[in-house]
Amino acid sequence: MRVHVACWCLASASFSAPQQACAQTSQLVKNYAINPGKLSLILAAFASKSGISLAYDPALVQDKHSLGLSGSHGVADALAGLLSGTGLEAIAKAEGGYTLRLKPRPPPSSVARAAPAVAKDDAVLMAVTVFPSPDGPADQGFAAANSSSASRTNTPLSQLPQSIQVVNQKLMANQQSQSVLDALHDVSGVNIYNVGVDTSVYIRGFLAPTRINGLQQGPSRIESASSPLHTPLAAIERIDVVKGADSIVANGDMEPGGLVNIITKQPQAEPVRQLTLESGTQGHQRIALDLAGALSDDKVWTHRVILSGSQDSDAIDRYDSVRDVYFAPSLGYRSEGTVAIAGLNYQRNLLPNGGQGPYGQITDGLQSTSIGGSYAVQQKLDGNWGLESKGNYMRTQLSARSYYCYQNSSPDDSVMPRNCQTQALTSTSYGWNLENSVHGTFHTGPVKHTVLAGAAVNYSWFAVPLAEIGPTMPATLSRESLPEIPATKLTPYEPASTLYYTNWFLQDQLGWRRWHMLANIGYTRAWSHSADLQTAAVTSLHPQSKPIYNIGLSYQLTDNVTLYANRQKSFVLQAQASGIRYDGGPPGLYNLPPTDGKSLEAGVKLDLLDDRLMLTASVFRISHARVLYAYDTDAANNQLTALLPATTNRGMEFDLTGSPLPGWNLTASYSYSDFRYAQPPGFYALASLIPRHQASFWSSYDLQTAAWRGWGYGLGATARSGYPSNSGDLQIGGQVSVDGNIRYTSRLWSLTLGARNLFNRHLYGSFANLQQGIGFEPGRVFVLTGRYNF
Repeated sequence: MRVHVACWCLASASFSAPQQACAQTSQLVKNYAINPGKLSLILAAFASKSGISLAYDPALVQDKHSLGLSGSHGVADALAGLLSGTGLEAIAKAEGGYTLRLKPRPPPSSVARAAPAVAKDDAVLMAVTVFPSPDGPADQGFAAANSSSASRTNTPLSQLPQSIQVVNQKLMANQQSQSVLDALHDVSGVNIYNVGVDTSVYIRGFLAPTRINGLQQGPSRIESASSPLHTPLAAIERIDVVKGADSIVANGDMEPGGLVNIITKQPQAEPVRQLTLESGTQGHQRIALDLAGALSDDKVWTHRVILSGSQDSDAIDRYDSVRDVYFAPSLGYRSEGTVAIAGLNYQRNLLPNGGQGPYGQITDGLQSTSIGGSYAVQQKLDGNWGLESKGNYMRTQLSARSYYCYQNSSPDDSVMPRNCQTQALTSTSYGWNLENSVHGTFHTGPVKHTVLAGAAVNYSWFAVPLAEIGPTMPATLSRESLPEIPATKLTPYEPASTLYYTNWFLQDQLGWRRWHMLANIGYTRAWSHSADLQTAAVTSLHPQSKPIYNIGLSYQLTDNVTLYANRQKSFVLQAQASGIRYDGGPPGLYNLPPTDGKSLEAGVKLDLLDDRLMLTASVFRISHARVLYAYDTDAANNQLTALLPATTNRGMEFDLTGSPLPGWNLTASYSYSDFRYAQPPGFYALASLIPRHQASFWSSYDLQTAAWRGWGYGLGATARSGYPSNSGDLQIGGQVSVDGNIRYTSRLWSLTLGARNLFNRHLYGSFANLQQGIGFEPGRVFVLTGRYNF
């Protein structure tokens, strides 16, 4: 086989080709398991797997498909198999790598055999797209190859010294995920709290911030209505879950468990014209349109337009209903050395107001309208250096009409069973974020350095909210017993608030032989201002600051085994209004010390079955200390406060993702958590409010026989142990949920019928919120999803 490949290389690149090109080609014999699909994506996956450069005119592969590849092949044979039936052939280039061209037609005479071939080669090489792309190798199945969420530089996951789990677009579509929270449901160490507008993600037991493309979204530091967790999946390319305490990557505040980074879809030259229609029981409906492509013949200008709308008429706590409208156009520019993207986004949500309303079909809730924009620019400089700048802006208006109801404890049967108050609220907020950095690579002897330095700024402003709260009145379980919600006497309800953060960071990724180190330092400075119109009280804290550093180390034990360890730190800058007495001091305003978050992690990453399957196993210890808490009040109603000792979590996690066999994609996870709340002196022991054991898997298979080509199915389960609630001695029992679907996929369309909670179990959330209680999940739901590529 090697002799055949070497001879083919010489014949294709002519005898003037350098010997190293043929030698390199003859050695690249690997085992492949690439599923059928669009030729452009197949070639990207092959280039990533084989490690070659592949150049071609994108117009050559447009609307072409490949049957995929399996088994062991040299590069030449593999390319011939992938291109079979496409009318294309691969030609070895003298400088190394390959280019694609149309197979020449058999000439009618020897005269016609010469001239056109040279002209055709010149035309191919005038406009080429090189793979792997600047964003790194393409994902294969459910498994991602690279991530930039942990280091701000696109790095292979195997070289990053920490646990990072990726939920890519293929996995979200395969599981018929309907929201960001839904997509994160099976990631190890993740717990979800979802009650109406109160949506939160907890990683390794601690509240996790959420970013979009590495930045906060608008004023999310102050209120959650514009949280990135409400981003529709139609706009999302992938979701990265970064484990550990890394306030440098978070650009400031975060608890030590980790963070979620949502990567949105970007403009691209490869055409996309996809319509998605989805309908399910319990009133679920969704429609989405995804359009992308080149705006110029030279592919320099590109675009993307995302339009999405959804409705769930039988939403949480029987609210009618949850609605969402999203529109995001964007424009891209790519030329030699410059990549720029600019976009707008508009989103309007109607969400239940925390699930506190009466029973029945009630249309109250919180309406959020957000409009914003974002940009990202990358500029290559001389040598191996470059600049990057990105930013966003968002303005959000809230309008709430709700009932706050609670059970009447009167023993008198004649008394109405519930008491309710009408509530009306309006508010406005906005925020902007900006991050600039410079990056480059250089060597000091045998050590390679990839350095990055930059600064980020965040500004958030929250106007004085206006509210009108009605008197308490008895109500039955019928809607007719409730009055209309007035909004005629809105008065100031809470203070106006402003937050300003700056973050400076410096990072170095060092590589020497089989060793890789990631080290960074950061310095955050924050300022806050609050003005209460009701009491005329003004709270303006002097700037607070916090230096921080992280370090991680990985060692490639073999080609398939990598060991790693890291130590990371995080913090939350605490701003507390007046009216407290801290540490026995007098009443007043205090510049409190920041919280102290720490995480230690060690693990192993295994690339199995010739890189088709990736296993990450880790053990960790996390602590969060110096959190302010109130333990009593004095005679003047000032709160007596102190700082908590450390809340800790010790545990282990396993994550397995990949494609073990052609057509078979798999993801599975397990996590163990020994979470212990801080125990201040004189307080009773607070039990963990998260499960100790959690496990999940999802297996998908596309039938490989010719008679059943296009058919496939998926099956998965999620299980967890029981845990105590925050309501007395109530115990939330362990549970298992089973999901499944069947699907048919053709070249232009696909149809998937799925069942969630197949056995209709009564399911509760995996986290008990201390203030709000325990979320719950719906019963059995059938969902039909259709996609059409036109």
